[in-house]
Amino acid sequence: MRMFSNRKGFTLIELLIVLAILGILVGIVAMSVGGLTTRAKSTGMDAEKEIVQTAIDTYNTQDVAVDGASALSAQSSWTKVGPNTSGFGTYLKRTSKYYYQWAAGGANLQVDEDGA
Repeated sequence: MRMFSNRKGFTLIELLIVLAILGILVGIVAMSVGGLTTRAKSTGMDAEKEIVQTAIDTYNTQDVAVDGASALSAQSSWTKVGPNTSGFGTYLKRTSKYYYQWAAGGANLQVDEDGA
């Protein structure tokens, strides 16, 4: 009777090494995904900022030139819009999740994530 002569399988050390390598790979992937989400958020914020700036410029161009209305935010204080702000009629219904503020006439458009 032959005992333990023709064993097949992996040793405990081999399994631990494979698990350690897998753990390292998962850590690398998790760190990469974190960078991607930050970059995606920034890209989305920039894209929506362009839409808001276009809405401000369109309002100022059309309404000021045609109706003689005052430029959007013609006062010296900052104007702020966010997800729950009604917007500017046909120019901007509302923003998605970011808050925007700008000085008189739409100059100095800034974006903020929390509205503070």
